[in-house]
Amino acid sequence: MSLRVRLTLAFVAVSLVAVGVTALLINRSIAASFHRYATNVRERQQTAVAEQLGLAYGANGTFQLRRGGPGRGLPYLVVDHNGAIVGGNVELGRLDQPPDLDHWRPIPVESDGRAVATAYFADVGSRGLPREVLAQLRFAEDVFLREIGIALLLALLAGAGAAVAVAVYLARQVTRPVRTLRESAEAIAQGDLSRRTGIRRTDDIGALARSFDQMTETLERNEESRRQLFADIAHELRTPLAVIRSTVQALGDGVYKPSATHVETVMRRVDMLTQLINDIRDLSLADVGQLRLATTSVSARSLLEAARERHTPQAAERELTLDSEITAGDVTLLVDRNRIDQALDNLIRNAAFHTPGGGTITLQARRTTDERGRAWVSLDVIDTGAGFDPDELTRVFDRFYRADSSRSRAQGGTGLGLAIVRGIARAHGGEAFARNNTDGPGATVSLRLPIEVATT
Repeated sequence: MSLRVRLTLAFVAVSLVAVGVTALLINRSIAASFHRYATNVRERQQTAVAEQLGLAYGANGTFQLRRGGPGRGLPYLVVDHNGAIVGGNVELGRLDQPPDLDHWRPIPVESDGRAVATAYFADVGSRGLPREVLAQLRFAEDVFLREIGIALLLALLAGAGAAVAVAVYLARQVTRPVRTLRESAEAIAQGDLSRRTGIRRTDDIGALARSFDQMTETLERNEESRRQLFADIAHELRTPLAVIRSTVQALGDGVYKPSATHVETVMRRVDMLTQLINDIRDLSLADVGQLRLATTSVSARSLLEAARERHTPQAAERELTLDSEITAGDVTLLVDRNRIDQALDNLIRNAAFHTPGGGTITLQARRTTDERGRAWVSLDVIDTGAGFDPDELTRVFDRFYRADSSRSRAQGGTGLGLAIVRGIARAHGGEAFARNNTDGPGATVSLRLPIEVATT
């Protein structure tokens, strides 16, 4: 049985139970109310009959009322002070048993201000009355209740029809997006990562659909990154291997004479391949949370000063100014010194590539506080280059992403550097961020680390 059928049956069952219980309660309430109303009306009629009996006695000395008068439909007997039945409209011979006047309603019959007899009125519960007399007593009440019952039955049927229609509609509204999600999941399972649900709702199902689409976009982006990775690795391996092969072949054929220059060429290409392999390994370890850390206490100042010293010669070759700015005080961090140096080196090399000659790269350490009041140290690398495109800001830390896909590794790597930076930051319980500068050209890439021990 499909989900739509089950939901429809569930909605119908709940609706029918609700409508049925409501109709039953209404029917009982109306019956009780009308019974009280009918009893009250009969009591007033009975009082009026007793008054008419008193007037008849005063006029002709008997307790006989004209046919069709106020006593019609109200069975009664008139008993004098001696207990003798002296009037009424009940034929005693037709009674199944002698009347039990203790269960009849007595009303004094008065004439000229004195009681001359007592009128006993039978009611619906009186025993011994003929069937037609009881039916006459209950006729109006039975007709009314029967009409009410018919009306409630029609209302119940109409409610059931409406419940079925609403249930079908609601079940369709619920199951349609679920079916769309299922079809999208099946398409993705078959390899169609471009499939989207297209569901635009503001409820929980809409939130699920948005999460599903975001997951699909991530899968598609990762698949594109994987394909780009293979292309990049193939390209990066092909070039140095081709150089190594051609150099070695030339040396073997005697085209080149063995020299330090040719050996250096081969070694430089081998170093490039080694660095590429190391980058891929580091990134893989960071992705699975197995990046080993040998933590030591080190000051933020020493980290930035050492990084500035390492990169000052390369910055000078590019005609760049490399400055440092420490505003965090003497803050001590518990980090893996080699990994943080690796992250800073990646950030500085990335900034140097994107900063034109005559520009400035500033290394900054500053204290920050998050929304929960936790203290952090942010190691910032600020350049004066062109900055990031708005679309790049959400992807600069993605694996294998490069703003310029035509860039070779010698010109800027395969896009693993910033991804490794983020992996190192997260391994230390921190995070990496990127933003464009608001007070000038360029961008700022930050490595945020938690403060474990701080002294000022």
